[in-house]
Amino acid sequence: FFSNLVRGVQDVCEKNGYSVLVVNSDDSQEKEGRYLKLLYSRRVDGVILTVAGYREEEFPEEELSLLKKMNIVLIDREINGMTTPIVKVNNFAGAYSAVKYLLTMGHKKIMYLAGIKETKTNQEREKGYLAALKKAHINWKKELVADFRLDTAYQKIIHHWPQLKNSDELPTALFAANDLMAIGALKAFAQLKIRVPEDISIIGFDNIPFSDCTYSPLTTIAQPTYQMGQKAVETLLKLIDKKKIKKSVEFETELIERDSVSRWEV
Repeated sequence: FFSNLVRGVQDVCEKNGYSVLVVNSDDSQEKEGRYLKLLYSRRVDGVILTVAGYREEEFPEEELSLLKKMNIVLIDREINGMTTPIVKVNNFAGAYSAVKYLLTMGHKKIMYLAGIKETKTNQEREKGYLAALKKAHINWKKELVADFRLDTAYQKIIHHWPQLKNSDELPTALFAANDLMAIGALKAFAQLKIRVPEDISIIGFDNIPFSDCTYSPLTTIAQPTYQMGQKAVETLLKLIDKKKIKKSVEFETELIERDSVSRWEV
């Protein structure tokens, strides 16, 4: 997600004579706060920010006041109490199309591998998951929370799957809220000797650069991350020049069919 996004940011910045400083919070509140203070002290022209995942609901007042003094464009995640411009995708529609695709392939027991629960990104994707099931009149639903992380998804599948296998709660398909978690699940299933897609189908969200290099190549929902990076810079430059801007720019997603989903025959 972020590698393509940063490339889009850099390309537009270079064309307009701006340098780019990239800092990574690793979804850490402490790191994010420290970097925001650093950027403010350096008097940067503007900031493109993806908020650390646990902070959307309660952003510290000190850092909120700093943000209000800077030119800010958000990507993907919102901040309560701020009307800052944001560039995002239609997370609800993307998740809905992922689950609808699994349903058309005959799956009726579809597990949701959730991201960070507090983020609106995860909440919208979960709503899309539930709405698609409701539309199909399917009551079976189950989720594991893996915080958008590959290693957490791997550990959760390794831990929970043997328990699910000995119950009637075993899903036939898994919708992961991002590709990293889907790849973590692929790794876990390989260790557990569960075949993908013969024994379980998996669909991700993002279409990160190496998602087609997995085994099996990952079916996923693509976000136009490069274009999102470009649009974020274009919006920020207008903000710097005090020009009229859209407060919210929303991109649509696209289903990318590969080999990690197969038809489920009862």
